[in-house]
Amino acid sequence: MFSPSLCGPPVGVSECSSLSVFLVPFRAVLVEKVRILTLVGICLISFTTPCYGGNILVFPVDGSHWINMKVLVEELHARGHNITVIRGSTSWYIAEKSPLYTSITVELVLTFLKLNNAFMSMINNVHILWCEVLEKIFDDDNLFKILIDSRYDLVLTDPALAAGVVLAKYLKLPLVLNVRWIPSGEGHFAVAPSPLSYIPVPGSGLTDKMDFMQRIKNLFFHSIIVLHQKFVLGPHYDALCDKYIEGGCDVFSLLQEADIWLFRSDFVFDFPRPTMPNIVYIGGFQCKPAQPLSAGVSLRHIMVNFLLTINSDSHY
Repeated sequence: MFSPSLCGPPVGVSECSSLSVFLVPFRAVLVEKVRILTLVGICLISFTTPCYGGNILVFPVDGSHWINMKVLVEELHARGHNITVIRGSTSWYIAEKSPLYTSITVELVLTFLKLNNAFMSMINNVHILWCEVLEKIFDDDNLFKILIDSRYDLVLTDPALAAGVVLAKYLKLPLVLNVRWIPSGEGHFAVAPSPLSYIPVPGSGLTDKMDFMQRIKNLFFHSIIVLHQKFVLGPHYDALCDKYIEGGCDVFSLLQEADIWLFRSDFVFDFPRPTMPNIVYIGGFQCKPAQPLSAGVSLRHIMVNFLLTINSDSHY
């Protein structure tokens, strides 16, 4: 029997020793590289500017339109976007101070007498007032410098008043529209092919199946809207475009240049019609899951409050 001291270590032990000799320097190099990469990562994190959301300029319409716009503002704020809202000094619904946005308040002389006329005259006066406000914004060097220095990424506006549309063109910013109504009626007629032979004008009471006389009636309703836009509302904005927009423009062309249109409707509720790829249908976006009624509140109470609200709003 051979003595272990004479034979030397077993083969397995010799191989493990050789492997350990090889791994020790490799492990040291690996640990050193991990330390270096960790140090580089900390430096990159320290000197890299933080990532922020978009910088959005909102030009809303007061009243019930703001209730829907506010839903979008709340969601944009929740996703980390920085929001600035342009509001009138006599705004009914749009608060000057809000945790959701910062506001730019412009002087708006809106008296009861100016709203105490016929409906069409009242609408015309509102457009005139906001055209005057927009002209003051363009002529106010300090305010305009604030708008430029803020480096907004886009303008989100309600096209029911085209002042925000003109402002986006003047600032050369992407334009996102909300709701479906424009100064002259329904938005589809401005941006999508709308054959009057089977697409009824809102308010006409017609369907997509019309005989000859009904098509004449539909054409008549559409002509009233077009004439009202061209000779009543259009000239106010055309004067702004001619004065401040290089090359001139008109409201219809600006609406057609919109990058995205958040259309507050759903095509399943309308008669079949052509649409455009930049129209996103968001009908019902402001709806929330139903909650149980508070104790002591019945459907009768809700209906009474609703009718009282309608009655009070009818005086303004």
